[in-house]
Amino acid sequence: MRIFSLCILLGAAVALAGCGASRPLTDSEFRGFCYTAIGHRTSCDTITICNEYDSDVLSVKHGSVEDCAKGCQTVYNRVYGPNQFNGCGPTVLMAYNWCMKYCNTNYGQ
Repeated sequence: MRIFSLCILLGAAVALAGCGASRPLTDSEFRGFCYTAIGHRTSCDTITICNEYDSDVLSVKHGSVEDCAKGCQTVYNRVYGPNQFNGCGPTVLMAYNWCMKYCNTNYGQ
């Protein structure tokens, strides 16, 4: 199952790389990449962590890339603490990175 997920993730990354930076990352792409991220502990609840970013940042209209990035940072600050000692800190960071990619591709122009 992990190899299958890795293949899907790599295929999607290659497809996105060919699209250029001007194409915005969609909400559903964010969820797909964030939910299935490789390298997180299997005991981490990736969906719950990613949903924090989705509901608090992606679902809100922002006036600028800076406002969107502040939203990502706020969620990161809130969810990192409870996850820093259970081994899920890297999962929180990965979700933050996808959130920032969303902001940069949707508001960075």
